[in-house]
Amino acid sequence: MIFQGLFNIFSLYLDHIDSFYDRLDQFFVERINSFIKGNNVNIDNLENLLTDVLDFITPDLLELGFEQEDIENRFLDLFSEGNSEDNNNSLIHEIYDLRFAPIIYEIFLEKVADYLVDINVNPIMLNLKSKNFLHLEFIVELRNLKDLINKNPEKKENLKKYIQIQERFVKKLIENKEQIENLEDLEDPKEKLQILYLIHRIITFFHLEKRFDFSHVREYILNNMSEWLITIPLVTLRNPDLYYCGIYLGKHLNLTFDKEKIRKFLMDLYEEGLDEFEAPLVQATDGVYYLLKTTEYMKLWLTNSQINKLIETDLKYFDPSYLKNLETSQLVVILKIYNLIHIHNVEENIIAILEEADLRIKPEGIKQFRDGFVSSEATYYVLFCNYMRNTLDKVEDHKILASIISRIYRNLELLEFSEDMNFDLISELFYALEILKLYNCIETRQMIIQLTKFLFPSEVGEKVSSNIARIKTKARFRHLKVNKITGDTYY
Repeated sequence: MIFQGLFNIFSLYLDHIDSFYDRLDQFFVERINSFIKGNNVNIDNLENLLTDVLDFITPDLLELGFEQEDIENRFLDLFSEGNSEDNNNSLIHEIYDLRFAPIIYEIFLEKVADYLVDINVNPIMLNLKSKNFLHLEFIVELRNLKDLINKNPEKKENLKKYIQIQERFVKKLIENKEQIENLEDLEDPKEKLQILYLIHRIITFFHLEKRFDFSHVREYILNNMSEWLITIPLVTLRNPDLYYCGIYLGKHLNLTFDKEKIRKFLMDLYEEGLDEFEAPLVQATDGVYYLLKTTEYMKLWLTNSQINKLIETDLKYFDPSYLKNLETSQLVVILKIYNLIHIHNVEENIIAILEEADLRIKPEGIKQFRDGFVSSEATYYVLFCNYMRNTLDKVEDHKILASIISRIYRNLELLEFSEDMNFDLISELFYALEILKLYNCIETRQMIIQLTKFLFPSEVGEKVSSNIARIKTKARFRHLKVNKITGDTYY
């Protein structure tokens, strides 16, 4: 998902890129059709059909220069529910268009990006030329773009580091597969579920769920509900509530819960929050957020009256003297909650929060407190807030990408997967990836131009800017969007 913005830039800058897609289509559609017609393939079982077709085209990809492990990782998405719009009765061209083609475009476009910054792709590019995948005009365009990039070593380095982020993350995860799976056996449920919650979200970010065995944590969640269906002190976005982690992981591991038991727990938690806090919305913001998110997951809706009791807040809590003590991410979560429940008549509160959040935006980055440290978490929430409110121009001139990418490389180098792993470090990496998701999947003019300015010479930025009005709402590669209320991605 962190290549979507780069592919959009290619689409806006390279005039002959469609010829590349067309030649890929011609080759692979012919190969797949010949396979289907020449073999006794069961087309009634979609998963078996996809597996058979993938096994058939894998030698073609290997011959072109792709690596087996990379093919396996990238085509895991063939079997994801995200592509469920087709069905077992799909015609072969529909299976290709909906399942294979978007992934094929992406893996080839990634090699084009590698070529532009000299990342060990000469054999693949030569093979693409020899097999007539590259139209002459497209070859000329790529050479000209490569020459332009070579004249701008700073941009070339930016692009190279950006391209290699996914490879570095995936390599780190796969190399530490055993250690990650062993984290499921930690005795402390707090450490077990909170760490695995964040790691699972990073794994799913790169669509690697099928490479990991989560059977132990599945069994734990199913058989030990009394241990994790609890709330913990000092809940924050870096320290998520235990019950939320359990329910989130359970839902994503396709577990079925005792709905009535969870409903009773959530209602008890709701009553405790009202008793403990005068203003839960600001005194226990993250706890309220996790409660509302969990009711959404479980489809156990609070009534309007119950919600109003949670969010009714005296104006004194929106005074600058109080708001200055809240984390930047907490300020934005209050706004997210307002949006989530469609609250009205709180404009004064919103203005006060926005004014306070703006004080955290500094030239060196976005801080978690007025005089605090620059944080990936704070940066993500401020970016999302401006996306939610259609004000992304407010952060257009800040060098967020340079800061975030530098922090990713530093933190990834420090990260170790063990029972003593640094929880803040994995949290920072998670939010850094979420920031890159925003830059790639929010396809506004501001985000595309910011990404282009960081990765490419000014000449590229000028052409992309002039063509931005014709960005496709449905690209030929996979095209994700970000929900303006929840922040979730969807096709």
